[in-house]
Parts: sequence; C-alpha cells; structure tokens
Amino acid sequence: MQVAKDAIKLFNIQGAVDSIAPLGFGHINDSYAVRVDKKGYLLQRLNTNVFRTPEIVEGNLSRILSYAPDLFPPHILGSDGQYHQSDGNSLWRLQEFVHDSYSPTKLVPNELGEIARGYGKFTAAFRSEDLSFYGEAIPRFHDLHHRLNQFEVALDQNSVNRANSVKAEIETIQAYAWIATRFDELVAKGLPPRVCHNDAKAGNCLLSRQSGQFLKVVDLDTVGPGYALFDLGDMLRSMLFNIPENQAELDGLRFNKERLNIIVDTFLSECEDSLQEIEFRSLTFGGLYMTYMMATRFFTDYLNGDIYYKTSHKEENLVRTRNQLKILGLMSEAFA
Repeated sequence: MQVAKDAIKLFNIQGAVDSIAPLGFGHINDSYAVRVDKKGYLLQRLNTNVFRTPEIVEGNLSRILSYAPDLFPPHILGSDGQYHQSDGNSLWRLQEFVHDSYSPTKLVPNELGEIARGYGKFTAAFRSEDLSFYGEAIPRFHDLHHRLNQFEVALDQNSVNRANSVKAEIETIQAYAWIATRFDELVAKGLPPRVCHNDAKAGNCLLSRQSGQFLKVVDLDTVGPGYALFDLGDMLRSMLFNIPENQAELDGLRFNKERLNIIVDTFLSECEDSLQEIEFRSLTFGGLYMTYMMATRFFTDYLNGDIYYKTSHKEENLVRTRNQLKILGLMSEAFA
C-alpha cells in the first residue's frame, strides 16, 4: 500500500491520507479506494504493458473531460497539469468518488435501462466531435481481423501445448469468421466512425443508490475512435444474459427479448437523433461482433498461457471462451 500512498502526493490535493484499500476486480488496471481528510477518491495505476502509449490515453482523457465534463467524475490534475503522473516506475491517475453511487452487478430491468441511458448520452454528447483529436489507446483494439490473426498465430505456435484438447472451440471460432466479413461490408457501405467508450459494460457506469438513475460513465482509458455498434454490442454481450464472463454452468441460459428491448430502446431514446440509418440497422449485429471478438481474445490468451488477462485458475480463460461462445450462439439464433 505504500506505493499507492506515495502516489497520492503526485496530485494537487491537501491533507493526510486516512485510508487506502484495493478496489475492484478489473482485468487490466490496479485500483484503490482512498480517503484524504474524509473525502473519497479513486486511485488507479495505469497498466502500461497494455496501454503502451499513455500520452494518447492522457490526450483522449483531457479532451473528453473538457468536451462533456458532466458525463464523467471530476479528475485531479498533477502539478504539471496532466492527469497521469509518474512515480518513476508507474503511471497513476486520481478522480473523485461519486457520492452515493454504485456499479450494478445484478442488472435488474431498471439497471439495464439506466446503463443503456448512460451510454446513449455518451453517444449523443460526442455526435459532432472531431475524431482528429483522438488516438487509439490500444492500436487495433476492436479490429476483428487483427484478433483473428492473433488467434491463428497462437494456434500455430501452441506455446503451452493446449491446442489439442480444445479442438471444438478452435472449430467454433473459425466457423464464425463471417462476422468479420460482414463488418467490412458495413464499413464499405458508409458506417460512420465516432467517439466511443469502447468498453461499454455495466461496471463502467455509475448509478445513484437513492434513485437508481444514471450518474456517470467511468473507466475512460479506451475512449477513442470506434463505431456505435461497438458500444451497443458490448452492452448486449455483457448485459443481455446477466451472467459473469467466468460462469461455467450455462445449460439453463436462454435469450430474453425483453432485456434486449430495454437495452436497445433506452439507448436509442438518448441518441436516436445522433445516428445514421446504417447505424440503426447494425446495432444488434454489434452484439455478434463484440461477443465473437471477446471469445477470440479470451481463447487466444488461453492458447498463449494466460499472459494478458488476470486469471484465478489455469482454466479461467477457457471458461470465459465457452461462456462467450454460448452467448454468441444464442444471439446468432435470435438475430438471424
């Protein structure tokens, strides 16, 4: 905890540190809940093995906080006027805790709607924003061809000798490659790029504990160029079936059209005037695209020996893969 305590000193806040505690179970960054003179903050250490161009993360963050500040928690600048501060080894950032808020986990209907409302507000807020101000925080992050190439390399190398025991998953991944082709066709027909969150799941929205209403969008590292179907698709992938990514028991999983309608209709209620016709037609396809991509990424990491995502046991990435492939199959039947 000492390294986190020292990191607080890099920012423009005064007072003694009352407490520091690890927070959350994110795949990538390390987070800490901090209290300084009875005020709450969220301290995060940026994973520079993943975000290898932190200057782009800084530039994107600075731009969105100035462009639509009400959508996001206030962030604290360091003495050099930057949001990310170095302690010589790591990069840190600090933001205010949003009072009386929470990130939903049960995802009851009202929560589904309010999360979708939050990302709809995000989409609407940035509808006229100039993409030239933004870079890709992780190059080719949502490039499905890139992810499939990574999968094929991992399969060919088979560095930890796992490929022979997962032939069914290999065949399934390969069978869904048509999704990449369909996305290419949409882009060729004029699908417009826009500023996106690029990690639009329930845990990255804060709701009010009192009213249940949307408050803020958080976890902004991935904000940058993308397509509307990325954010709506990630919501469908992570929220439609209301199960964690590492749930292994999937026999009772069923498609729920009511949940689909809540997510899509509430999202559109906030940003309908911001979207083009081709975006309307491709929104649910985004569920296929993002679910397939995440299945491929989890499986690639499994084949590589779990070098990217945090795991609690050696089969977790395989469980995540099967989980996402099950969801993908149910979506494919429903959206056909």
